[in-house]
Amino acid sequence: MSLGESYRKNFKIGDYVSWKVLNVEGNDYSRCLYGIIVEIFIYKEDLERPVHYARVLENRTGIKTYIVLSCLTKVETN
Repeated sequence: MSLGESYRKNFKIGDYVSWKVLNVEGNDYSRCLYGIIVEIFIYKEDLERPVHYARVLENRTGIKTYIVLSCLTKVETN
């Protein structure tokens, strides 16, 4: 079983998601970021255990970043 495989059924391209990152500024330990999934794929190269990733377009900066599916939370929208 690959890392994040059980989360694959919970997400699809176009989903609005959130994830936490460590905060280096201020008093909070982490901050929550939001974005839209633009790609879901499995990374297998040179790994014993493949990993399921989502490429996410972050709302605030417009930067595309890679997040392991198990770190994402789906955000409910109208």
